Amino acid sequence: MDGQNPADAGRETDGDETDGGPSGGEAVVRGYYEAIDAGDYDRLASLLAPEFVHDRPDRTLSDREAFVSFMREDRPEKDTTHDVTAVYRGVDADAEEWVARGRLVGADGRVRFEFVDAFSLVDDGVTRIETFAREG
Repeated sequence: MDGQNPADAGRETDGDETDGGPSGGEAVVRGYYEAIDAGDYDRLASLLAPEFVHDRPDRTLSDREAFVSFMREDRPEKDTTHDVTAVYRGVDADAEEWVARGRLVGADGRVRFEFVDAFSLVDDGVTRIETFAREG
């Protein structure tokens, strides 16, 4: 991913960039949730680096294939929607950092939990997501 301007670190974005939509890292972050919600596992895999790690409160998934397999076959509830309420960007020397805040909503409209996901991105995709969650 291209490095970000340090002056923009911590800036909240709303998905309405000058070209009419999110771009760069924000597009990757929003695309991640869109792919999961749509069950588009090929797109999901394309957004993740091979060495991808997802740290969740209940488990750690240690590579892209394990994560995509979990999302496709083993997650407890598949008919959900990620209601992303804010995306923030930050910069670190080794990776582009993004933070997304939102809610996971079930098919019945009830909030399952609120989340904050911290993303690390490099040229070949998302390398790490650390999830912090609170029951809704």
